[in-house]
Amino acid sequence: MNIHKIQHKTYFKRILGILLSMIFAFSSHFVFANNSQPKAAYYRYYSNGVATVSRSVTPTHIRRGYEVLDQNMYLIKKVPAYNVEKDLREEKQRAVQFERHRKDLQIKRSFRDVEYATRKKNDVMKVLNKQLRQQYILMKQLQTDRSKYLTVKAEHILKKKDIPTSLETNIRNNLIHIQNTRDSIENLKKTISDQQEYYDYVIYRLQVM
Repeated sequence: MNIHKIQHKTYFKRILGILLSMIFAFSSHFVFANNSQPKAAYYRYYSNGVATVSRSVTPTHIRRGYEVLDQNMYLIKKVPAYNVEKDLREEKQRAVQFERHRKDLQIKRSFRDVEYATRKKNDVMKVLNKQLRQQYILMKQLQTDRSKYLTVKAEHILKKKDIPTSLETNIRNNLIHIQNTRDSIENLKKTISDQQEYYDYVIYRLQVM
């Protein structure tokens, strides 16, 4: 009976020893892991070969670039000097990217997908091209009328007759209408070109989103 008690105590001590060893090993590993990641304690920069060390980062550190040191003055990492021109370039790029993203969201809300945008483009171009054709028809009619008015005027001149005031008025008004129609045609051409470019851009952005 005493032998069994002794064996039981021996077994218990052995198990306890294994558990304590595991706890010690885990604790040592945890401490080592923490110690393997040194914390920044000092910051050092150089000016004309002279080192300046402080416990905080100052504007001079940022302007010149600095070294991050641990509490034992061992180097952790180096931080390059602040580059104003590079930062401005990156700021411009970020602004461009932000604006593009904003426009993309607006396009997505307005047109949803490529199919809808293509259908919308076709509808707009159909209306504009119809208006352009109508202006060409009007221009042709105005030029025909002008030819008639000028023919009548020439006949009056050949016959040495007085030119009616109404004829002069018609010729003058006709010229104004021709100029206005010509301007309308040019404006419509520009609008068609702009809309074509706009919808092509919208469709492209929807394709790459």
